[in-house]
Amino acid sequence: MSFGMILDLLIMACGVYMIYWAVQMRSSNKIPAMLVGKGFPIDRAKDPDGFIRFTFPFTFSTGVVLFALGLVGALGLFITYPLAETLMRIVLVAVIVIYGMILMKAQKKYLVGIK
Repeated sequence: MSFGMILDLLIMACGVYMIYWAVQMRSSNKIPAMLVGKGFPIDRAKDPDGFIRFTFPFTFSTGVVLFALGLVGALGLFITYPLAETLMRIVLVAVIVIYGMILMKAQKKYLVGIK
């Protein structure tokens, strides 16, 4: 088993984990600790319902993308096309960075109350 395969399996696991927490967040109406900073008092959030409504689709879709890209990498579908595999990795990094930016914006707006 190569390092790339292990990395792809970890990416898949992260995708499953994100999907799980998105569904859990939506069904229990509680903000998971993984979406806020460590030690943040979630009970003092300004608008937790707004945060959940805003972040659910992004968290769920990011989880699906991570799972799909990890699966494609683990199965080696693009192994004969190195350019496609490189583009897949660039898309992966872009999705993670954009999700992080959206999450930070949501934390400031809905949890802290900074516009």
